[in-house]
Amino acid sequence: MSRPSVRTIATRLGVSAATVSRVLNGRPGVSEELRAKVLRGMREHGLIAPAAEPFVGIIVPELDNPVFPLLAGAIEAKLGGHGVTALIGSSTAKGPTELDYISALVRRGIQGLVLVSGRHANPAADHGFYWQLHQQRIPMVLVGGQVADLPVSTVTTDEAAGAAMAVAHLRELGHERIGLAGGQGYLRPSQNRLTGWRREMRRSFGSVDDALYVESDYSLTGGNAAARRLLAAGATAVIAGSDLMALGAVAAAREAGLQVPGKVSVVGYDDSYLAVHGDPALTTVQQPVEAMAAAVATAMWQSLQGYHAPHVDHVFAPRLVVRSSTGRARDL
Repeated sequence: MSRPSVRTIATRLGVSAATVSRVLNGRPGVSEELRAKVLRGMREHGLIAPAAEPFVGIIVPELDNPVFPLLAGAIEAKLGGHGVTALIGSSTAKGPTELDYISALVRRGIQGLVLVSGRHANPAADHGFYWQLHQQRIPMVLVGGQVADLPVSTVTTDEAAGAAMAVAHLRELGHERIGLAGGQGYLRPSQNRLTGWRREMRRSFGSVDDALYVESDYSLTGGNAAARRLLAAGATAVIAGSDLMALGAVAAAREAGLQVPGKVSVVGYDDSYLAVHGDPALTTVQQPVEAMAAAVATAMWQSLQGYHAPHVDHVFAPRLVVRSSTGRARDL
């Protein structure tokens, strides 16, 4: 796709060629309002800014869960390989929200957005803002969820398969009372893992005991609270929705006087740095972070370059990493 000249861009947007030149080359002398207007106008007219270093935002839901900074850092590094500069922001319950970050970045002329487990991870949330961004021709890549019918690339792992392989591993160790400490039920990853757990439990044992599923949040305290309830329901093994939750589950078992894995087995999810350094080291479902980051960076780079390739839904296969937190089933 040939790039239009600065003069052509200026004529279409109704501004001077000098203004367009300053904006495209990142030079001073242009107000933030006018800079945003020029960049927005270029996107709306389908014009591609020939900037040497495209600038994109990466927004994650939190930094407490180590998988998010791990993934954001990997995406940032892969984008850097394409000559793209990235800014990482975290939206938290007590700080700026995902929409706050997006609004601020759009005002500053951001050229692309990588959104990790934001509102798109909640099927019931209002997704209107994503459609507005798409209409403004702002390239997006969604990680850990999707928006129905929105034509942008997505990247995720097969969470249902991950939960199923965790059940299969524990079944092979002789466990039958296998509990799932799931994250918030309104999130798509939580729903997918619940689906995989239910499917494999039915396949392995013929039925599912609903007392062996507890919904909590993706935190140490959430995993601890969920594990307490699962242990009270007779679970001999706990599959957690994250490594952070799994550490909480290990603590809950010990608080109940149960050794891990002597009496209770625990499986995490993500294979973050917490897993290998846990006590015991966690058996966990590994997300292929490097491969996911590469897919995100490629999809974003192609969009920034004006490629009109169809969007792709990348679904990566997880892998079970067996360590010391799982063992043969024993009577409690």
